[in-house]
Amino acid sequence: MRWSKGWIASAGVFSVIVAVGGTAFALAGAESPAAQSDVAGKEVCSGQPVTLVGNTGSAGVFSDQLPVGTSLRITNTANGRAATVPVAGVSTGCAAVNTAAFDLLWSAGSSRGEEESALRRIRVEIVGNAPAPVQTAAPRVRATGVVGQVVCDGATVGLSAVSGAPGAFSSTLPVGTSVRVTNLDNGRQATVRIVGVGPACVVLNSAAFQLVGESGKSLIERAQLEKVV
Repeated sequence: MRWSKGWIASAGVFSVIVAVGGTAFALAGAESPAAQSDVAGKEVCSGQPVTLVGNTGSAGVFSDQLPVGTSLRITNTANGRAATVPVAGVSTGCAAVNTAAFDLLWSAGSSRGEEESALRRIRVEIVGNAPAPVQTAAPRVRATGVVGQVVCDGATVGLSAVSGAPGAFSSTLPVGTSVRVTNLDNGRQATVRIVGVGPACVVLNSAAFQLVGESGKSLIERAQLEKVV
């Protein structure tokens, strides 16, 4: 079962159109009906394993297909364990869970080897309705100094468990690029270099995330990213 999604914008009303198994469903945006029961309970990511990502924090799931904020019920049919978790950010694949969520689904009392980083007998269902991304006019915060073009406009910034000196990973920016990351929620800024390839536009390692992120969180939802020249 595959999802495809698109945007419809009319008279200031934003909706997400999602096709599940060939049938289209409109997911509520601003000024749209709040409840659409035909979306709730739909199975997604059918036949795809749920993988493990190294993100810490409270239980969450990451996806390149489902909007941030969507609640998913994930059931490990091999042992009957289930967890309801929110989509907290973007990652490669339909569903990838962080360590806390993975532990909720893994068999109790069993040891997990490093090579065991995927759950293959899995059912993933939407709980409630998947929200449309919130359209906000984020302010452009610019510090003094030389600032280049805004890149990855509107993208979130994730956390990688990689240690070492502050650095970032990117799926779109070349290694060696310097990027100024501004957290629009707290005004904190840091300039880091892209040191490797990552699953999203910009993913910060632990040291870099500590410079701009907030304690207990593994995602910066409102970020400004600028190439420094």
